[in-house]
Amino acid sequence: VDTRKPDFPQYAALGLEFTQKVIKTFPTDTSIQKIGCFSARKIATLAQKSNTSLDISSVMLPILDAQSLLGVQIQKDSLDTIWALMGMKWELRPEELRELTVCTVETVKMNSGISSSGRSFRGDVVTSGMAVFADIFAEPVHAVRVLGMQKVERVIELVLSLIYACLDKFGNHPFIFSFGFSVLQRLCNVNDCHNLILRFGGIVAVIDGMTANGGNANIQEKGCNILRRLAAYHLEIKLTIVESDGVDAVLNNMMTHSANEAVISEACSALSVLCVDKQTRTFIIQQGGVLLLENAMEIHIGSSLIQENALDALCLLSSDADSEILLTSNIIKSIK
Repeated sequence: VDTRKPDFPQYAALGLEFTQKVIKTFPTDTSIQKIGCFSARKIATLAQKSNTSLDISSVMLPILDAQSLLGVQIQKDSLDTIWALMGMKWELRPEELRELTVCTVETVKMNSGISSSGRSFRGDVVTSGMAVFADIFAEPVHAVRVLGMQKVERVIELVLSLIYACLDKFGNHPFIFSFGFSVLQRLCNVNDCHNLILRFGGIVAVIDGMTANGGNANIQEKGCNILRRLAAYHLEIKLTIVESDGVDAVLNNMMTHSANEAVISEACSALSVLCVDKQTRTFIIQQGGVLLLENAMEIHIGSSLIQENALDALCLLSSDADSEILLTSNIIKSIK
């Protein structure tokens, strides 16, 4: 298929319409449903490559209906297909978004290994479900307004429960952490969601998730961003992050990913927010924070954002440090 041809959007729309009719006509035929999901995924992938916008509503609901009927047999296929379709950024109608969210919550919970269903943990289905959650909240303010706080709360609780479950008993699943962090990061744009993230243990989940995935730059970048935004306006939350080893996580991040501009920018910003009291600032200096900030500024000399964030942190670190610490740490030299 040549996506560059001017008639591609027309053929793609016809292909999606045909796929929808097939899925809708044979809702209990597992083989046909799998083929239909594959077809819809392929069309969605090609449409994304050509920036073609297609109405995904007509095929989305039959896939959800078939998933309800066939259950575990097509859950992975249907979630992967929905994720691919949502990549086209088509705005679903409110009732469609609500149905998609409820269905995804139920499917993920059923395969989480932590529900009363008795089913074992299925990392592949959970990962696909988390990816769908991340896309549901791609426009977080709109999604929260449409879904209402009760449904949003269910998603936040489930996402954080799964992060803890991976940390405690199911082993490390980087994509679950990455998509889960995307959900939390996007919901940090909505003030009403902050308390929910905190209530369900978001701070420790993020810090422990960062620690368990120290080599994953994507997770580190998102983790620093979440910590910074949760802490931005609340002294008590800042202190909780510090007491939960958040500073250690950020400093380790800066050592491991010193060459990654996106990670370092978020880490410097998070560090400046966490310089909340003299004890914390002294701890950061003693742990080599100044050297790490100096190193970040030197490596990323061309990044004005890193220079600004690192200088903010250095100025805060020097605000009430002992003269001996100032002299031995080269803070003044770095600020100059």
